[in-house]
Amino acid sequence: MNKEIEKKYSIKNLPDDIEIVKIQDIQQAFIYRDTKSHIRLRKLDDRKAKTTQYVYTVKTKGDITYNNDYNIARLYEIESYISKDEYEDLMQKRIANMINKTRINVPIENDLVVEIDIYYDYLEGLITAEIEFPDEETAKIFEKPDWLGEELGYKNFSNGKLSLMNREQFINNVTDEFMENNKIIIEKLKKLI
Repeated sequence: MNKEIEKKYSIKNLPDDIEIVKIQDIQQAFIYRDTKSHIRLRKLDDRKAKTTQYVYTVKTKGDITYNNDYNIARLYEIESYISKDEYEDLMQKRIANMINKTRINVPIENDLVVEIDIYYDYLEGLITAEIEFPDEETAKIFEKPDWLGEELGYKNFSNGKLSLMNREQFINNVTDEFMENNKIIIEKLKKLI
C-alpha cells in the first residue's frame, strides 16, 4: 500500500523550455465512495508507447490523521491492473460522471514530475497541475516553479469532487479570469502535443 501525497495547482503560463516526457489520454470513473475511501477505474492510453492499461484503484484515508488540510492530499492507494473486459464490466457500476482528460508529464527539479491535466466534456476549459511527493516533508518545503499558479487544493478540485459536478456547478467554482488563462495555456499545449 503506497501513501499518496500530492498538491494541485493552477497554471499561470508555460515555460518556453517545457519538456514533455509522457502523454496519456485518461478515462476514469468512480464505482464506490464513502467518507473514508473510494474506488476508481481508469483506462490509460499512452500516446508514445501506444499501449492501453486498465487500472482498479482503492484510495483510503486508512489509519492516518486527516486534518482537512486540502492543500496536501494524503491518502493510501492500492492499484491493480485489470483486463479490458473487467474494466468495461465494472464501468457499468459507476456512481458519478465519467472524467476524460489528457495528462502531460513534465519533469522539474529534485526528480519531481508535474502532471498537467487537460479536462474535456462538462469540465472543458479546466487545466490543473499536480505534483506527487515522496514524503510529507518534501511536500511541505516544496517551492513551486514560477509557471505554476495558486494552489487549488482538493476541496473542490479533486477528481472525486469534480466527478460529482455538472457543468453549471463547475463554472460556479471558477472565475472568468481563471478560465480565460486556462484557454490560453490549453491552446499552447495542444500545439506541443
